Amino acid sequence: MYPLSTTRSLGAFLVLLVSALLLSSWRDDSTKHLLERHPSQVELHPSAFNAVNASSAKNVIALPYGRHDFPVKLSNPHSHHAFHKRVDVGTLDYGDTVCKGRLLYQKILAAFEGTGTPGREFSAQYIDNGWVKDTDNAMMFDWEIPLMAVGKTLGAGVGEREPTEAEVTLIDLLQRKPFKNANGEQVNDLERNAHHELAYIPSFSTIVIINVVSPTNQVRARFRKEKKEITQADILRRIPPLNRVSDVMWTVWSTISKNPNSLRFIGIDGISNGDTFGIMKTIFEKGEAKEPIKFPGLKFRLDTEEGQALLATPNGLAIAWLMIDRAGKLGRRVPTVSIYSVYPETGGYYRMLWDLQPLWPTSAAPPGTTPKPTSTSKIASHTKRSDRRSPHVLQKRDLDYQTAKCKGKVLYNNIQAAFQGKASLGSVYEFSAESLDNGWRFEDEVEDLDTTWTEALKMISRTLRIGDRIPTESETLLIGVSQSVPYKNTMGQPNERSGGFYDVAYIPSFLTIIASDTESPRNRLISASGGRITEAEIQRRVPPLNRLSDMIWTIWNLNSRSPNNLRYIGRSNVVDDGVVAIIRLIFDSRGGIRGWPGYTYGIDTEEGQALLATPNGVAIAWLLIDRAARLGRRRPKVTIWSSDPDTGRGNNMLWDLEPV
Repeated sequence: MYPLSTTRSLGAFLVLLVSALLLSSWRDDSTKHLLERHPSQVELHPSAFNAVNASSAKNVIALPYGRHDFPVKLSNPHSHHAFHKRVDVGTLDYGDTVCKGRLLYQKILAAFEGTGTPGREFSAQYIDNGWVKDTDNAMMFDWEIPLMAVGKTLGAGVGEREPTEAEVTLIDLLQRKPFKNANGEQVNDLERNAHHELAYIPSFSTIVIINVVSPTNQVRARFRKEKKEITQADILRRIPPLNRVSDVMWTVWSTISKNPNSLRFIGIDGISNGDTFGIMKTIFEKGEAKEPIKFPGLKFRLDTEEGQALLATPNGLAIAWLMIDRAGKLGRRVPTVSIYSVYPETGGYYRMLWDLQPLWPTSAAPPGTTPKPTSTSKIASHTKRSDRRSPHVLQKRDLDYQTAKCKGKVLYNNIQAAFQGKASLGSVYEFSAESLDNGWRFEDEVEDLDTTWTEALKMISRTLRIGDRIPTESETLLIGVSQSVPYKNTMGQPNERSGGFYDVAYIPSFLTIIASDTESPRNRLISASGGRITEAEIQRRVPPLNRLSDMIWTIWNLNSRSPNNLRYIGRSNVVDDGVVAIIRLIFDSRGGIRGWPGYTYGIDTEEGQALLATPNGVAIAWLLIDRAARLGRRRPKVTIWSSDPDTGRGNNMLWDLEPV
């Protein structure tokens, strides 16, 4: 027999033991519930380089963090193994990703040189437009070693130490209240799972991205669930203006940091995106260890293949666009990225640490300043053809061949995805005749087609079995339009003219369109601003109908009895220096400049993709992407030739959109 006090003590011990076991079980189930309930996805930036075969929609899971601990723990060692088992490797092709990263790297360099288009700046009031801010102080568990390395790198004033709890501000922006979208329309139907959870450490010049579920991806997920088609316009109507990861972290950082331009390090905790995870896994396997390694991991500059591949991942895009959009404030940087695994023995729990190391040469603008425009020329009036083309920076683009191949490969993948019904990447908006009356004026004088097109048109007539001839004057519609009258933009706001113009020949009986002289309103505005106009300002100052691909399709649709049968699109007398350089390189690779019938390439070839990426080819790409449902599957190819092989002048393109 035991004494009563001992029995009571033993009973109390057993009660405590059972309670502890039950509590442990509840916490495990709570973590599991958290993992299953909150799918996480880092947004893709809307641009010409959207991932086509990205599997991010189905290959992502939540990070194992909740609001049940205080101070908030930013990582839970007990959840790492379970977390790793739930990450599926994505299907993003490594070579394609390197290509996209190369294009982003070029954009970053252009932004650093002051020739890019700066991004929109959001004031603090945008944080209150649709977002509820949840703020805590936090301890950076499992980030001690990387942050000590950051402190050591920053040197005096910081030192090799961990940040204190008071130095770390964890802010989670939750979409929990109605807002006004970019058009000023009230939105009450919220994407309540959307949120941006980041840790801000101003004393360490560091931001750590913890968990992001973007409004854009939530809208896409809703449309997929409801099996509805979605356009970019649908998305913009349903999300607040402040919605991208890059914009959110910069806007919040600017409100809590005394010197926002000092931002240097950006960490990404627990990579949960399947596509990013797959690219990192590939890079680890390419490394000397052939497997994931602990911090400091593997480090790459952005001029390397690996650095560019990481830049183009869904997680790297936010860093890319932060540098592009805020180059004027951040100044010139020499970025590097380190990747490592917290638990390499399990092969999982990957992280990134981006170091945006400043580089401020005497020739560059100091950080926090914006270079002055290189040109103050005003928009020229629409007069005779020889006078109206502006000598803007885009007219002398240096589009190197490797970059063109990369961009063309991305566009080719987008086209194939559109043919398969797997992508809604473009406007896909059909413009009516009224759209032409909004800011556009029809011109009386448009030059006739150059005689160099005679043989090309005869070839078209033979292919279509309508004889061996050229179109008659009555069969050819020479239509020139200029953006030379006031208009209302997509938000209904009145604007003055931009000065863009399109001179095009439409030949419905030959299923052919031939553009002779064009300059978009967008490029015209960039020219007038010396390249220092923001993307938001461009969108505000162009009419809804403004792209070449939309313009030629709208006019063709109004003048052809069977618009879906469009087969040939030509470009006469290419004058863009960047395009001419690509054409000359291809000519040289074949032994020299050649007249008609020139050289022909499918867009599945290296040469075809390089031509697809030129400013003249991009319009064809977007026509195929946006109107894939109307045009059906095509097998495009392009022919290039010179009107004057002896001098190399008069370079021409003919795109054959052969039906499959």
